[in-house]
Amino acid sequence: MADYEVVPENALFVCFGIMSSSGALTGVAVLEAMKKLDPKKTGLFCTSALAVDVPKHRKTTEAAKRIIAIDGCANRCTSKIIEKAGLKIDKSLNLVKDLSVEKRGPFRPFNYTEEEFQKTVEAIINLCEELSADGNPGDEGLSKG
Repeated sequence: MADYEVVPENALFVCFGIMSSSGALTGVAVLEAMKKLDPKKTGLFCTSALAVDVPKHRKTTEAAKRIIAIDGCANRCTSKIIEKAGLKIDKSLNLVKDLSVEKRGPFRPFNYTEEEFQKTVEAIINLCEELSADGNPGDEGLSKG
């Protein structure tokens, strides 16, 4: 990692499984939420790079204070990738389980409501800001899977 790179406190790993509405919603909502979050506190990390063990991405992830997983549905793909990499999830959010978002699909990525979108953006912002304010690594996530 170069000296000029500043690793955010919170490593945010996100589902973007666009075969269903909940996966697409997760990705779109996190992009909107990131516009309102402090980039020094929360950064988007690459789930795919972690899955294939890219050394630079792993090192950057390990430099973050906390790991947050946002899953779109009960499959928990994002959380499973993090766990398979041997890393600990400090907080998690599952759209279907925690926010009662309906998973519609397959092949219906845009079939989520404006209400689901707003609720998801707000939940992501609240989770990240709360974790940054608490500064307590090791808290259990909203979802355990």
